[in-house]
Amino acid sequence: MILIYVPKVNSRIEYGIELCFKHAFKIDYSITSDLHEFKKSDLPSLWYAPEKVSDKPGVIADAMMLDSKIFIKSPGRTYLDKITVLFPTETNFLPKFDLFAAAFWLATRMEEYGHAVTNPYNRFSSDMSIARKVGILNKPAINIWTEMYLETLQKLYPDLKYEKPVYKFMPTIDVDSAFKYKAKGFFRTVGGTLRDLYKLNFEEVKQRYKVLMGKTPDPWFSFDEINKLHEEFDLKPYYFFLVARFGNFDRNISPWRKKVKNLIADLVSKYNVGIHTSFKGKTKPKYWISELKTLQKLTGQKIFSSRQHYFIVQFPDTYEKLIELGIKRDFSMVFPDMPGFRLGTSVPIPFFNLKTNQKTDLWLYPTMIMDVSLNKYQNLSVEEAIELCKPIIEYTKKYGGTLITLWHNETLSGTGIWKNSPFIYKEILKLSVE
Repeated sequence: MILIYVPKVNSRIEYGIELCFKHAFKIDYSITSDLHEFKKSDLPSLWYAPEKVSDKPGVIADAMMLDSKIFIKSPGRTYLDKITVLFPTETNFLPKFDLFAAAFWLATRMEEYGHAVTNPYNRFSSDMSIARKVGILNKPAINIWTEMYLETLQKLYPDLKYEKPVYKFMPTIDVDSAFKYKAKGFFRTVGGTLRDLYKLNFEEVKQRYKVLMGKTPDPWFSFDEINKLHEEFDLKPYYFFLVARFGNFDRNISPWRKKVKNLIADLVSKYNVGIHTSFKGKTKPKYWISELKTLQKLTGQKIFSSRQHYFIVQFPDTYEKLIELGIKRDFSMVFPDMPGFRLGTSVPIPFFNLKTNQKTDLWLYPTMIMDVSLNKYQNLSVEEAIELCKPIIEYTKKYGGTLITLWHNETLSGTGIWKNSPFIYKEILKLSVE
C-alpha cells in the first residue's frame, strides 16, 4: 500500500494515478487530502501538489492536472535513464518529471483534440504525434515511466510491493471484404471487368472469371487457412466485420448475401466477433446504428466490440457515439502508418473524455501492429518488417499487458502486393507466443 496526498482531488488526478498504479502496474494505493494524516502515516508515501508540502517523496504537479480547462498540445520534455520523459518538474527523491501528467496527457490523446488534419481521410497519423517525434512510439512509455517511479520508491520503502499485468496475445482480423470476386453481383462484377480492361490488366480479368466459374478459389476467402494457422499456435483470432452499405470507402459485400451470412455464422460459433464501423457513419451515426443491428441479427448476439474503418477517430465525438451505441470495447487505437503504442501503454484502459473531464465505461484496447502499416505505408521488406515489430513484442512481454495485432483476410491470401504477408504474420505469431 502507498498513501498519496493530494490537496484537492479531481478527476484528472484520479485518472492519472489510476493509469500508473492500477493499469500499467498493480499496486495498492489510497488517496488522501488530509495532510496531517499523511505526515504521521508510516505507510510508503507520495505527495502530489502544486508546491512542496513534506520531506517525504513528492512531485510538484503540472498546472494541467489542476485545471480542467488547460489543454497542452506539446508538453515539455527531458531525457532520463535513456528515455525521453514528458512534463519535467521539481520532485523530492523521485525522477524529475510529473509521471501522472505525462501518463494522463499521452493516454487521453490530448494532442489529438481539435487537431487540424488535412490528409485525405482526416485522420491523425504517427508523424503528427509527439511520441514518434521524440522516439517513444515503439515503447510503452507509461509502463516504463511508472517503473522508474516505483523502483525509486522501493529503494526508499523496501517493503513496497507491486506487480506487472499478465502478458496476453490477442490476434485480430478485419474483414473489409470476404471475397475479391465472388458475391459482388452483376453490376460490380461488370464494372470491375471494365476497369481491368481499361487498365489492360488482362490477368486480373482472367483470374476473376476463373473464380466465378469455379475453376479456382477466391483468393480473399482464406478463412480456413487463417484459422488453421492460429490453431497451430493455440490461438483464437478476434474477427471484425464491415457490414456497411456499399460506398466509396465502404466496399464490402452485402452481409445479407448467402455466402457472407454463412461465413459470419460459422465464425461466430467459434470466435469473438466485433463491428467494423463504416467510414460514412463517422458523420452520419444512423449508419452505425443500422450496421450494429445487422451484425447482431446475423450473429444472434449482442455486439460490444468495435474497430473504426480506416482508424478514423475524432476525439471525443467518435467515442461518445460508440458509448451511445452500447459499445464497451474499442480496438481503433493504432496509427495507420506506423506500428507502436498510440496510447502510450500496453494495457487496455478506460476512455477519459476531456470534454466532460470524466472517465467512461468504454475501454480502449491498444492495437500495436498492423499489416497495412508495414507494407503499404512503410514499404518494408520481410526482414525490415519483422525487425520493426520485434521491440514492440518484446516490450509488451516485458511489461505485461495485451499485445494486439491486426491483419486482413486479403493480406493473408498472399496475393498481389501482399505476397510476403503470410510469412511475416507467421513469424510475428511465433515471436508473440514463444
